[in-house]
Amino acid sequence: MAPNFNLRSVATALGVLGAGLIIRFFVQLYTHRRRMRDLPKPPWNPIFGNLPTLGKAAAAFPPSAHPHAFPHWIRQQHPELPSVFYIDIWPVGDSMLVILDPAAAAQITIQNSLEKHVHIKDFTYPLVGKKNLVTMEGKEWKMWRAIFNPGFASGHLMSLVNGMVSDTVCFTEILSDYAAKGNVFELEGAATRLTVDIIGNVVLDMALKTQTTENELLKAFRDQLQWMPLANDINLFRKYNPMKWFVYRANSKIMSRYLDRLLEQRFADRRGEEKANTKRSKPIIDLALDTYLEETGESGGSTLPLQFKRSAIDQFKTFLFAGHDTTSSTACFIIHLLSKHPAALEKVRQEHDEVYGTDTSKTAEAITKDPHSLNRLPYSLAVLKEVLRLFPPISTVRKGDPNISVDFDGKVYPTDGFMVWPVAYSMHRQPDLWPNAEEFIPERFLAKEGDPLFPPKGAWRPFEYGPRNCIGQELAYIELKIFMVLTLRDFDIRPAYEEQDRIDGQDRSTHTVNGDRAYQVLVATAKPVLGYPSRVTKRGKRQ
Repeated sequence: MAPNFNLRSVATALGVLGAGLIIRFFVQLYTHRRRMRDLPKPPWNPIFGNLPTLGKAAAAFPPSAHPHAFPHWIRQQHPELPSVFYIDIWPVGDSMLVILDPAAAAQITIQNSLEKHVHIKDFTYPLVGKKNLVTMEGKEWKMWRAIFNPGFASGHLMSLVNGMVSDTVCFTEILSDYAAKGNVFELEGAATRLTVDIIGNVVLDMALKTQTTENELLKAFRDQLQWMPLANDINLFRKYNPMKWFVYRANSKIMSRYLDRLLEQRFADRRGEEKANTKRSKPIIDLALDTYLEETGESGGSTLPLQFKRSAIDQFKTFLFAGHDTTSSTACFIIHLLSKHPAALEKVRQEHDEVYGTDTSKTAEAITKDPHSLNRLPYSLAVLKEVLRLFPPISTVRKGDPNISVDFDGKVYPTDGFMVWPVAYSMHRQPDLWPNAEEFIPERFLAKEGDPLFPPKGAWRPFEYGPRNCIGQELAYIELKIFMVLTLRDFDIRPAYEEQDRIDGQDRSTHTVNGDRAYQVLVATAKPVLGYPSRVTKRGKRQ
């Protein structure tokens, strides 16, 4: 009889435990919903919170659309909402405090810089490691940001323009091959390889040659991205596939070993240059090592300091991630928006003619002789900034704090327990901040203060705003201006989504955002859907 008694005891214990967990869940649900009851939010259900509203938002977009468009849609549907509001999705995820006002955003990014949310850390660690500038906090972040700042200063980056130009010339040769073949190709993939080559050049003074050869670093990085969660993914096997952790680990080892070799090679080259008293522009990693040795008091020695090497590996992966995120995607959207606005494209081409002359075969040499000529392209820079306004690559996500709240329009918004999200995409499209917010108007960034088009302070934040802004934004500007100068006068590039649909045997004609086939998707970062399928033709030679 003892076994039956034991089984009944176990069953009873499990039943009590299950009942206790259910009771605990409903107590937490009641407590959370009670807290949310009087906070500003879209239409809300005391049982389901804002999950029905979020479901409607997701249904209004193509399945893979980036969710940073959802808050903008919600506010369009519910214009009575203030520019700071909550979205209650507990227990499916953390409830959010959405901020669409620049002054309110400054309270949690500048006046009180909240820590990065744990979701950001969980998301980025498989890609870039734990010692990265995106997720570091406090003294550790300040130390490593200070170490890498000198290398990313605009003046120093100008000394590295030659390598960027050389890599971009290689990119134009690849475009010429695509033009000759007449094939549809993914512009985002080609632009990513260009970005990786430039990062290898400016950070390590290494020719990675990813545009012309297979590269194990890029292969592992791209493979890692494919295993990252997708937006609105309801495929639970893909989402929770235990194999992904083995893939993450294997790819991380490949990337770290590869970068370890490159860093050791660069350190050996650096010592050789010092002995030979070679005078040349230093790559970013050299300036970072100089600053590290000065800050820590360590001697140069004959070996690369282990702590520096470990952090440098993660920082390089971070730069790779950021370049993949920002530069390659923005290059695609520059092409896209200019193809839709031929008058703006003609203005850009005229500006390039005025600065570099009409013989485009001499442009690369002209840039290398005078890198600061890139600063004489105000309209091109305005186009670049307007592209980043309409298609920002990132938004920060912060962790709420019990001691920090947001004051807006006479009300106090607690942050504790919430994922605090100043949504760049949505803020960039607010009509109270941007006249004709959905329109492509580069002249916004040429307007003088007092002009209705003049951007409000803190409202433009594609690289975030405040002390935790993107360290590589100056590099992105330089890369993208070189990209524009060396491609836009020699090539006509247009989207080929309908052709890609025929190639794939799929009808995706209804997959649009704001009526546009080229929208952002979340594939670890904000990328153009389908890699921006394109056709390219060469323009006639001009003298």
